[in-house]
Amino acid sequence: MHIRNEHSRLIARPASEVFSALAAVGTEDDRIWPAPSIPFERTPGPLRVGETRERHGIIRAVLDDLDPDRRLTWRADQRFMNGTHGFEITETATGCRVVHVLDGDLAWWFVPIWFLKVRGVHDRILERLLERLDTAPAVVPARRSRSEAP
Repeated sequence: MHIRNEHSRLIARPASEVFSALAAVGTEDDRIWPAPSIPFERTPGPLRVGETRERHGIIRAVLDDLDPDRRLTWRADQRFMNGTHGFEITETATGCRVVHVLDGDLAWWFVPIWFLKVRGVHDRILERLLERLDTAPAVVPARRSRSEAP
């Protein structure tokens, strides 16, 4: 079964600041992950497509697409789900619009689990994350050498 789950919010911050906060999730600079009981972890170092991995709850994914200050997308290819989830950031006159999209195909046996257990938790985490993105202290990105640029 195909699912598409979308959350969005207008954030009164510049796109670069929002992107830095999203890129820091799962690191020591994380200011927005709202679910300590479901830790978000990612491999250390700069974000690199095809190399940087994330883990939260039952999800294991690899960075699939990266466009600094605009897009951050992860790909999960697991027994129960194949698809992507990520953030799109669009500048507005007063800050930016942030959209999170989960888009994937669920295994037939995982469909009732998604609807009865996972979707509600996912939705609560995403709404709280977007709220914290709007109110948390800014993340100041570490300076990168040219060899570390995404």
